[in-house]
Amino acid sequence: MPVAPPPVEAEKPPSPKIRFPKPDHVRGIYLTAWSAGLNSRMDNVLKMLEATELNSLVIDIRDAGIIYFKTDIPDAAAAGATQVAVTKPEALMTRLEEAKVYPIARIACFRDKFVPIKFPNRAVQTPDGKPWKDRAGYAWLDPYNKENWEYLAAVVDFALELGFPEIQLDYVRFPSEGKMSSMVFPGKAKYPKPDAKPAEVIAEFANFIGKRVRDKGAVYSADLFGIISSGNADQGIGQELQASSAPFDLICPMVYPSHYARGEYGVANPNASPYLIVSKSLKDFRDKLPDKPLRPWLQDFSLGIPYGAAEVRAQIKAARELGYTEYLLWNAQNKYTAAAVVDTSEFDQPARPATGSAPQPSGG
Repeated sequence: MPVAPPPVEAEKPPSPKIRFPKPDHVRGIYLTAWSAGLNSRMDNVLKMLEATELNSLVIDIRDAGIIYFKTDIPDAAAAGATQVAVTKPEALMTRLEEAKVYPIARIACFRDKFVPIKFPNRAVQTPDGKPWKDRAGYAWLDPYNKENWEYLAAVVDFALELGFPEIQLDYVRFPSEGKMSSMVFPGKAKYPKPDAKPAEVIAEFANFIGKRVRDKGAVYSADLFGIISSGNADQGIGQELQASSAPFDLICPMVYPSHYARGEYGVANPNASPYLIVSKSLKDFRDKLPDKPLRPWLQDFSLGIPYGAAEVRAQIKAARELGYTEYLLWNAQNKYTAAAVVDTSEFDQPARPATGSAPQPSGG
């Protein structure tokens, strides 16, 4: 009897190419969409990345309600919210891919100066039904209104389709810095749980967005106020530390020394003590979130006190000593101190023994 040949194994399909592999340690800078969309500016940015340990860019997709890319999102068109800064997004992504740069899409959520004006029923309102505005003059989307959730989800979907491997939410909170007692939330009446506190609403919104981010295999991060680690309340804005951080793969606390009040953590002048204030603040985060990866936002701008390489490196040193190997630098004008980040390996800490020690978080 003839022997049957062995079955031929079906050829396995090739694994999908990872366009933007995540670096072992994400170390990046913030870049406005206007900078990202200008070739000459990008030339200089990529040269700086080549000459330093930086490997990542946080790029604005949406900020203060402005969407900087051409999209087909109806709400953006109706509200006149689009200001195209990046005219050739695919070319930008290809350039970043070729340069081996890890791009992060920054999407600012509820602060919005367009949609709340066009659709007042979706805005945080004053008692007379007009859009409420903070001290800086910005209106806000009502976090209780799920139409606003869907709008923000459409922006997230756009960034994911464009190829961003990480979504970073900012302003994922209720408004502050204004007369909070005069705020009215019209969406609250239709919210499934009308008595839900701000922290619950923000956590539910973050989980809603997080599902679509993870369905695409992307990383999910969020910016949080640095000061929230020093207390247990959410200050009415929905940023209670444990609840706010739970939906995300990692959090990015904004521990800018210039933003701490004098005497905070017992530091007489935090702005003049970058190492000390960042160390104390991040230690609070580590103690309260021992298993949550952190990637702190650090200050590379001057506000009252000149900041240069020494001040930037002092913050990186403080973070590294606490086990946080990743960082992001913020400068709204995108002017960075390259000399501070040519090499920070001198701050590396020896590995700690696993036995008997608390788990130490690393970045992302």
